[in-house]
Amino acid sequence: MAFYLIGLGLYDETDISLKGIEIAKKCDLVYMESYTSKLGVDKEKIENLIGKPITLLDRKDVEQSDVLVRNAGENDVAFLVGGDPLTATTHIDLVIQARKKGIKTRVIHSSSIYTSVCESGLFIYKFGKSCSIPFPTRDYNPTSFYDTIAENLERGLHTVVFLDIHYDEGRFMTVNEGIKRILEVAKERNDNKINENTLAVGFARIGSKNQIIKFGKMKELLNHDFGKPQHILVVPGKLHFVEEEALELYQ
Repeated sequence: MAFYLIGLGLYDETDISLKGIEIAKKCDLVYMESYTSKLGVDKEKIENLIGKPITLLDRKDVEQSDVLVRNAGENDVAFLVGGDPLTATTHIDLVIQARKKGIKTRVIHSSSIYTSVCESGLFIYKFGKSCSIPFPTRDYNPTSFYDTIAENLERGLHTVVFLDIHYDEGRFMTVNEGIKRILEVAKERNDNKINENTLAVGFARIGSKNQIIKFGKMKELLNHDFGKPQHILVVPGKLHFVEEEALELYQ
């Protein structure tokens, strides 16, 4: 019996590797998570591709239940994850749990947003710590993402900023909302480290035929229409002249 963690890639069913498809076809049970990324395809198309039903799991199913590891003790189980499966710390925890129980594990990697944002021309080795901007609520309104971006800027490093997803509610934070939230925190703190003239790169639907990459000042990106989800934001640090030349293509 075995547990397979399979990356789905960036956008639709054609991004899954041939290796991933073949392994999923042979598994007894196939699960798919729905909360770390928004694919541009329904699970039915993936089901048609692998020829078997897929059980959709939410965050609670994965993080607070042992359904995956428990079933992998008696079956060959495939867990399909958007992007590369190890970009979420929850997923490596599943591998650790399975191995501790003596279950064979294998990770099938795929394209990741971490490398795909480099289509903008930014050098991957110049990225610092990433962060996430959550939808604020009355009881939950963290602002630590601002500190991460500011610290990276001070060090000349780029920041990948993940934008919140509430998949079950159909809510996906846009680049515009993310930038607005960053500027709100700057104003609340009376801090000018990040302001409307800070450079940023907005991405939408990376990996699709209608992907968008837009570079400019935050005040310019605030009013740009990035269209449907999924969006992601990058705040670049100190730019190499080659990075500058590449980014000019997306102004």
